[in-house]
Amino acid sequence: MNKKYEVFDVPKNEVIDTGPSEIVEKFLDVSEVENEKQHSLVRIDINVIEYPLFTKNPRRKKNQIIRYFFNRDKEAYIQVNPTSGDFIPGEFEERVFIAILKIMRDKKYNNEFYTKPSEILYNMGIPQTSYKSFYKKITLALQRLSQTSYTFKNSLYSNKMKGIIDDKINTNIMNIRIITLNQAEKDEMEYFQDKRTKEVIKISISNYFYDNIIRKGYLVYDSQLLLNMDSPITRALYMLVNKLRFNKFHLRVLALSLIKKIPLSDDAKSLGRSIKSLEKSCKQLKDMDLISDYNVIKQGKLIQTEIEFFFEEKHNAIKQSFFYDDKNHFDNLLITYTEKGEEGEVITESQEALKEIQQEKENITPTDEKINQIFDKLPARAKELKTMPGAIKDAIRQYGFEYVMYTAEYMSKNKVTKIRSYFIQALEKGWAENFMTTEKSKSQKKKESQLTFNTIEMQKPQNNEVDEKVKAKKLELYNDYYKVLNDEEKEKINKEVFDDYIKMSGVVVASAAQKIAFQMAKESLIKEYLYKRDAEKNETPNINSKKEMKEIHMGSFIFGENFSKEKEQEINENSNVEEIYKDIEDITFTEEKEENKVEKKIKKSDIICDIKKVYNEISLFQMELLDFLELLDTIEQETQDKIVRIVGISKYFEATVGGYYMKIEYIKDKESSIKIIKK
Repeated sequence: MNKKYEVFDVPKNEVIDTGPSEIVEKFLDVSEVENEKQHSLVRIDINVIEYPLFTKNPRRKKNQIIRYFFNRDKEAYIQVNPTSGDFIPGEFEERVFIAILKIMRDKKYNNEFYTKPSEILYNMGIPQTSYKSFYKKITLALQRLSQTSYTFKNSLYSNKMKGIIDDKINTNIMNIRIITLNQAEKDEMEYFQDKRTKEVIKISISNYFYDNIIRKGYLVYDSQLLLNMDSPITRALYMLVNKLRFNKFHLRVLALSLIKKIPLSDDAKSLGRSIKSLEKSCKQLKDMDLISDYNVIKQGKLIQTEIEFFFEEKHNAIKQSFFYDDKNHFDNLLITYTEKGEEGEVITESQEALKEIQQEKENITPTDEKINQIFDKLPARAKELKTMPGAIKDAIRQYGFEYVMYTAEYMSKNKVTKIRSYFIQALEKGWAENFMTTEKSKSQKKKESQLTFNTIEMQKPQNNEVDEKVKAKKLELYNDYYKVLNDEEKEKINKEVFDDYIKMSGVVVASAAQKIAFQMAKESLIKEYLYKRDAEKNETPNINSKKEMKEIHMGSFIFGENFSKEKEQEINENSNVEEIYKDIEDITFTEEKEENKVEKKIKKSDIICDIKKVYNEISLFQMELLDFLELLDTIEQETQDKIVRIVGISKYFEATVGGYYMKIEYIKDKESSIKIIKK
C-alpha cells in the first residue's frame, strides 16, 4: 500500500464522553434571506474555514470534549471544550456566528458592538413571523459561542504573527453581555429608545479571530449564499475548496483530507458513507453553479479516493468582485478613522487597529506602475506569459507590493525555469522571507556604515593639539613594525583590525559601503590598533598571539548583491557547512565513520525520504528538498531555509538536525540525492 494513504498513520480524533447522548434539533428554515448581495459579504477567519470549530454531527452529547489531532506525535491539535452540562457548537451556532460577522461589518468592524436577537435573526434570514419561537434558541447559541473554550496547540493561525503560533492557546470565539434596561449604563440607554426592546447584547470577537478578520487572515464570502445552504457539509466544503484553490481552475485533493477538515467520520466502517456525503455536496455546489464540474476518482482502496474540482473564469470574477466590494467598504472605514485621528479624537483599541491597517492600503493596491516594476525584476520571459499580469495583480492584493517585489528579486537570482508556477509557490510558501529580511538589513546597514564613515572622517586629527608623542609612536609602530612584516602577517593584522571595525559598527556582516569606508580609513585604523595593543601589553605586539574568532552568520554575506563569484567559489572549495552556518539550533555535523564501526540498522518506518533524481536546475532541487523538510515538525522554518541555502552554496549537506539524519547532494544534470532518516 502506498504509505501516504496509510489510514493508520493518521491519529484518530479523541472523544471524551462524560454523559448520555441526545439528538439536537436542527434548524432548516432559512429560505427567505432578503439582504442585498453587495451588503451581505462577510470576512471569515482562516481558522474557522480550516478547522472544525463547529461540529457537523447532529447527535452531539453533553459534556463531550473533542480533540482533533494534526500529526502522529499528537503535538498539534485543537480541543473543543463545552461548558459544563452543555454541547459543543454545531450547525445552528455556525449560522448565528455568520450572522454576527455580518452585523460586525455593518457596525464598521468595531470589536465591541451592540445588537438584538431580532437583528441576528434578520441577518440569518429567518422570517419575522418566526422570531418569537427562536429567541430562546438564539440566547442559548450565544451563550454556547461565548462559553465554549478552544485549546489550540501548535495550530492557531495568526496573521499578526505571520503564521501558526507555536504554543498552546486557550480562547473562546467571542464574549457576550446581555443587558436589560435596568442594567444599562448612561451611554447604552440609546439602544432602549424603542420601548419594545427588552434587552440588547454586547458582543466582542476574541482578539485572535478579530485580528485575522481586520488584517489578511480571512477570506470573503457571501453570508446570504452560505446561509442558503441547507447542508453544513456543503457549506464547509465550499469554503474550504475556495481557500485551497486560490485562483486555480483545477483542484485535485485527497477525499480523506477533506473528510478530516470538515470533519466527517473517517473510520473504516464509515469512510464510504463520508465519501458519498462529499459527493452529494459536490453535486449541490455544481447545481448552485459554485463549481463548473467535479470528478470522484476511485482507485484501489477507498482511502485512496480523490476528488477533482473544476472552475471557470466566472468563478474567479465572482471571487474578485467579493474582494473588491468588501475592500471598498473597509477602505472607506479606514479613511473615516484616519480623519478622526487627525482631528485629535480619542481612538479606541479597535479603531487603532483599523488605523494601522490604513498604512497597508497602498501596499495591496495593484497599479500599472507597480506591475511594471515587478516585471522588471522577474526573468525577461515572464512578459511572454499572458497569465502573468493577472497573477501579479492577485499577488499584490493578497501579499502586498513590497513582498511581491522581493519575491521577484529572489526569483531573478535563482534562474527559474517555470516562472509562473515558481512565482505562486514562492509566495504561498514564503521562500523569499529570509531574502527580504536580509535585503532590508543590508539597506539599513548601508545607511549606518555611511554614518560610521562620516564619523571616522570627522574624528581625524585636524589641528596641532594632537599629542606629538602619540602621533610619533603610531608612525613608528606602523613604519618600523607593520611595514616590515611579510604579506601573510600583514593580512592577519588587517583581519583583526577589520573585525574590530565591524564590531564597533554594531553589525554582523560587512556591507559594501562599510568595506569602502574601511579601505579609506585603513592606515589610521591600523596605527590606532597597534598603538592601543602596544600600550596594553607595554611591549611590541606579538603577531602570533591568537584572538578569539567571532561567530558570523553568513546568510547575508553569501547572498548579498556584492558577493563575488570568486568568493563563492572560495567558500565552496575551502569551507565546510559548519563554518558557513554556526547558528542552526539542534544540529550535529556528521563525522567520518570509523573503519571498524558497525552501522546501526535502519527501520523502514524511519526513512522519511530516500530519492535519487536528475535535476537540470538547483532551484528545482531546492524546491523538492523544501517540500520534504516541511514535513518535519521538529525543525523550524528558519532552519529549513538555512539548510536549503547551504545546499545552494556547497551542493552538499550531511548532518543530524532536530532528530533527523540528512544527507543531501546536488550534481547538475546528474543523479542527485535526498536522504532523510529519523534517528
